Amino acid sequence: MSEGRTGNGQAEPQQASRSLPRRDVTAPEADDALRRLVLPPPYDQHYHADGDVLDEAVRRAPEEGAGTLVWRKSGGLLAFAVVLEPEKALREARLAFFAGMSALGDALAAHCAPDKPLRFAFPDTVLFDTARLGGARFVTPEGCGEDDVPDWMVFAVELIGDRDHLPHPGMFPDSISLAEEEFEESELIVESFASYLMLYFDRWTHQGFEAVVRPYLERLEPTLETGARAIADGDLIERLPDGETRRLGLVEGLAACVWRDAKGPKL
Repeated sequence: MSEGRTGNGQAEPQQASRSLPRRDVTAPEADDALRRLVLPPPYDQHYHADGDVLDEAVRRAPEEGAGTLVWRKSGGLLAFAVVLEPEKALREARLAFFAGMSALGDALAAHCAPDKPLRFAFPDTVLFDTARLGGARFVTPEGCGEDDVPDWMVFAVELIGDRDHLPHPGMFPDSISLAEEEFEESELIVESFASYLMLYFDRWTHQGFEAVVRPYLERLEPTLETGARAIADGDLIERLPDGETRRLGLVEGLAACVWRDAKGPKL
């Protein structure tokens, strides 16, 4: 996985068990109703009962490295973050964001009602049946230049688990939750994401970046004809129905993080 390993240098998922850290199989102590995740060998899981899983993954990244997965299911939130170790300069390594998004899309689609659309708004917002379900973030070490190889990268996801704390959820039509849409259990979503992420890095290695980004582009809103979108240096290039072409920046979009406020996904 040269573009963004989830383990200690192993190129293919089936080889990963040889020299990667053992996963932490201790069930989370914060909530007896939670079960331990069943993850492929490259991952080392840590349950983070409170606080931002992104911050916790960043804290662990320098010492624990690739495959570290931090997750949380509490306070109406499902959140998880994974540490990657790239081998390329940042300008190329950043494309691993799309592997994370494609893996997230497939994981969610595997555990929801098939008759409702699961879509993305560029670059990082997750929509379910047109309502905001959450989104993703992507960070690298502060001060890492475009031509530098990052020591680590973190891809993090936050999804609205439930909106039970709202007196009238119907007054917030722009958002929706996993519980309201009867997604399968949260642990299954995280487990599926971890497996799909390995799959997409394997495809990147053997089939090229197009195999990684195509599923992401197919989920973007609004729907455009096949071939009307492409990713160039991480940015989205769109050929609009009126014939105009526009370019949306990945770095700028990730910095804006429009789906989130200080408390988490916007409701």
